[in-house]
Amino acid sequence: MSDHREPPRWPLIALRVTAGLTALLALLMPFLAGGFLQGYYPLLDAHRQTALVLSSTALLAAVAGVLVRRLSRGPSGPAVQYGVLTLLCIVQYSLGDERILLLHVPLGVGVFVMAEKSVVEAFKAKAGSADTEDRAADPKAGSADAEDRAGDAATAGAE
Repeated sequence: MSDHREPPRWPLIALRVTAGLTALLALLMPFLAGGFLQGYYPLLDAHRQTALVLSSTALLAAVAGVLVRRLSRGPSGPAVQYGVLTLLCIVQYSLGDERILLLHVPLGVGVFVMAEKSVVEAFKAKAGSADTEDRAADPKAGSADAEDRAGDAATAGAE
């Protein structure tokens, strides 16, 4: 009987949900800032509150990325991307709170671009794909893995 089990899909679903929310919140941010600049001043507070929620969802996406890597044997890229995005959101929030707009605005563009590109990667990620990535990066590991499986099969046949 084979010990091969399908990796759980729930971490991948959690990553996709949190990545989608992060991308939508990042898309909302320039509209809220633009509304404030247009003269509707209550949108500045909405912009600030949305920034807090954006930072939180980016952190949750980073945690989901770690779970995809650890539990579902998926790629490590989303965990790293959303970890960096979380740090950028925190810096962005601090710059905005201190009204350092010379840095806040360009970094906001970067946060937006990173959030939108990262959601595409999150939806491309597949459970169990880390094993094939590792074998593609190290051809010797792939042949050693095949030898291990052949040895396991021979051992199982001898029993």
